[in-house]
Amino acid sequence: MIMQLLRSNDPIHRFHLPRIVESTLPWDDPVRGAVLLLGNFDGFHLGHRSLLRLARGVAQGRPVAVMSCEPHPRSFFTPDIAPFRLTTRLTKHRGFAIQALDYVFEPRFDHRFSSQSPEDFASTVLHRDLGVSHVICGADFRFGRNRQGDPALLQKMGRRFGYGVTVAPTVASGSGRISSTLIRTCIQRGEAEHALELLGADWHIEARYGPDGALRMDPSLCRPAPGLYRAVTVSSEIECAIEINAAAVLRPDRAPAPTEAITFRLTGRIS
Repeated sequence: MIMQLLRSNDPIHRFHLPRIVESTLPWDDPVRGAVLLLGNFDGFHLGHRSLLRLARGVAQGRPVAVMSCEPHPRSFFTPDIAPFRLTTRLTKHRGFAIQALDYVFEPRFDHRFSSQSPEDFASTVLHRDLGVSHVICGADFRFGRNRQGDPALLQKMGRRFGYGVTVAPTVASGSGRISSTLIRTCIQRGEAEHALELLGADWHIEARYGPDGALRMDPSLCRPAPGLYRAVTVSSEIECAIEINAAAVLRPDRAPAPTEAITFRLTGRIS
């Protein structure tokens, strides 16, 4: 079951899921030569959208793509970490669908991928495997074994292999730099409206009914502050209240059927 907490103008139903590329693109693939955004992109927030606008300007009609590893690197290095993700793999793909990307580069983040040198990533993955024409990243982007690679090294490697590198400026709001970390903090504090404002779009929560009949959030997702939230079911436009407790059990006052996929539009927090 997918529960989506989203803004009223969410157009996600009009888009197809993006093409997923996990390794090498064929030499004759038309999406070689893309402009690639580098990062984790856990929750495609306003800062990420700024990167995408920059990428489309640089691309001038060439393909535009995003890199986003699975599992999330933080989950790989610290598997016992408290739930932190803003998206599951499925809801992340749905968010990317709205952006009409040419593909999503989704390498498996495992020991082999994480242990490659920054130089190997820049030469083998970006140049040989994907054939990028340009990459765009934030100033805090790190890559390669032990996070040794930084934007300066990436620019050096880009000059060597013939692709451009743009380091994008930071995007800030009144509460500071817009980041997935800031959005998680807002969610954990129960500041739903602020979280949606920073996302600039919907927040999707994947949930399933357990054997005990309880509707529980996906175990990887960031936990909202316990409380009562106001929402609307998008399919039927029925207003409802959703209680979320500390165990991430969801109790909507108009419970969906166990087999029904349901979408909620979050309109605020009641208490």
